[in-house]
Amino acid sequence: MLTLALRLGMTLRDLRQSMSAEELFLWMAYNQESPLSDTRGDIQASIIAASVFQAQGAKVSAVDLLPKWKDEPALVVDEITQAEEGAEMFKAFLMVKAGEG
Repeated sequence: MLTLALRLGMTLRDLRQSMSAEELFLWMAYNQESPLSDTRGDIQASIIAASVFQAQGAKVSAVDLLPKWKDEPALVVDEITQAEEGAEMFKAFLMVKAGEG
């Protein structure tokens, strides 16, 4: 709702008083199709910047140039270990099945 209020030049109080729940749901659906926030602009700018750097020979991707607005949680070591163990168990299962056929 903050982004919508900002885009419409309203405060949250004004937005809540003047907008029906139905209209708010329509805005939420619209936001899924075409984001109201500046995220899309950040993505477009990073693609252009990456293209310029790559043209000069730099090994960089658009993802590397996206602004980091907040810290992203890192994968916990246990989760990585569990994923690796799961992959090994699945591989062993497939090897056993391949030997049966």
